[in-house]
Amino acid sequence: MALSGRPRTAEQWRDYLAGYSADFLRVADADRLSELGDERRASGWLGFAGAKQDALTAVEKRLGVALPPGYRAFLEASDGWLEMGPFVWTMRTTADVGWLRDIEPEMCEMGYEDDELMARALLVSADADACYWLLDPADVSDDGEWAAYVWASWYPGLGDRFDSFADLVAAERESFEDLNARDGRAVESAGAAELVAEGRRMALRGDAERAAERFESAARKGSGAGQYLAVVVAAFLQPDVQHRIRNDVLGHPHVIEAVGAGRVRAELVPLFLQRESGAWARQLVTEALGEIGDAPAPPESPEFTAALEQARELARQGDTEAAWSVLAAAVPRWHSDDPLCIAPLTLLTDPVLSPLVTPQRAAWIAATPRGDNH
Repeated sequence: MALSGRPRTAEQWRDYLAGYSADFLRVADADRLSELGDERRASGWLGFAGAKQDALTAVEKRLGVALPPGYRAFLEASDGWLEMGPFVWTMRTTADVGWLRDIEPEMCEMGYEDDELMARALLVSADADACYWLLDPADVSDDGEWAAYVWASWYPGLGDRFDSFADLVAAERESFEDLNARDGRAVESAGAAELVAEGRRMALRGDAERAAERFESAARKGSGAGQYLAVVVAAFLQPDVQHRIRNDVLGHPHVIEAVGAGRVRAELVPLFLQRESGAWARQLVTEALGEIGDAPAPPESPEFTAALEQARELARQGDTEAAWSVLAAAVPRWHSDDPLCIAPLTLLTDPVLSPLVTPQRAAWIAATPRGDNH
């Protein structure tokens, strides 16, 4: 993939990397900061001195090829780097950058579909979490940049293709920002509340997909409420939402703190336990929220409460189509003044009514304007 506005010259790389260093040092946890040491934290620079021209010339002579200009400029700005992303901790220098076939020969002998590429690829990453950053000298753009890839143990093969080393660095930086924000350590938090409010308005208008985009954008700014509401939207659109509940809510204390453990226990835990019935699931909930127990859900309006009771009675009598007709008529009139309520989740969690809500009907609920928006 090609991304715009990427550094190309050594000066541009210094500015870009200085900003990356500042972002990392601002949000890194105590353990990672401690590993960097006092001197590096004080300097605010995660790199090293830039490579001199004689070192760059020497590495190109050793490799037998001119380096792509963007990567060469990176080395000129900093000969190596620490903490390039969530899974890459150090970058190779002019002293040890080399061909994958020479440094990790077993990687070229394991029968991967991309053996030819791996046999010719330049390995530019060093210490990492079971992954390698590779540049392809046979895939060169008009401006001399080599395509870049990540090989990682969690991919079936090579990951996305990037047009250049700079594009790969930028994508890794975005991943770093996203992962930290989802743990409540946002690089840039400004505007998160506005995104949540806009997402709620869209959700109530029935524009579920755009609402989810706004909530996800808020989550990338560290908003626990945005992350929670993104999962609420997903509850109506994704049959396997239990994975989102586990990974994006129960595993993140800042999300639980933002919306309250009682709300999570009342709204999403019943849905999670509907779809994950093992003892491990209950243990996970207990570790995240304390004892499971019952928790009161946010109150519904009297009109909607009456429709729920009527539908339950019809369902108990076996008239499920009539019960659904009552609910379908009530959904457009559903409303809540609670800023964290965007849809009638009780229809997905109520033991009597939830069997009536097929995936298609759940998607219909999310797409139906509700309250003053219908």
